[in-house]
Amino acid sequence: MKIALTTLISASLLSVPALANSFESQHRVGLGYSKTQVADWISDDTVDWGNGIKLEYGYEFNRIVGINVSYATNTDDESVEGLKADIDGSKFQVDADIGYKFDLDGFSLKPYGVLGLARQSEDNSISYNDTKWTESYNDTSFVVGLGGRAEFGQHLYTDMRFEFASYDSMDYDTFSWTVGYRF
Repeated sequence: MKIALTTLISASLLSVPALANSFESQHRVGLGYSKTQVADWISDDTVDWGNGIKLEYGYEFNRIVGINVSYATNTDDESVEGLKADIDGSKFQVDADIGYKFDLDGFSLKPYGVLGLARQSEDNSISYNDTKWTESYNDTSFVVGLGGRAEFGQHLYTDMRFEFASYDSMDYDTFSWTVGYRF
């Protein structure tokens, strides 16, 4: 009787973790909006550095850790009294989102922190009358940030995040919002 009871309890305890961990790894692809600002050292304020699109791929290992690969653009142009400035930039980023995914009735929420690496590339030009100056810029930086992801049903999600990167010449703040498909 003791052996049967011990076997029954052991078998019951072995199946509990299998029932508790029903999370399946998930891939996702999204498209969205990106807005970049830089810190202006003269006025100690931020300056708009362009808007663009963002394309992202993500994979969630479990409810806590996910990995993301993204490509975002930032373009802008300004003209003031004959002076024209053009910004044409892009950012390639690999990061991890670390948080906890809360499953609710029909949807889930995951607030998370971001830690990763980003490569910013830009071609900037300033022209005045018939004279034009150009500058190309490439730099890599650590990225930190905060975000949140909401998942609706089995396949739709939306993701919003704020990121900070400090390159050699400037500090970049990026806001992005994406909508995508999970599979």
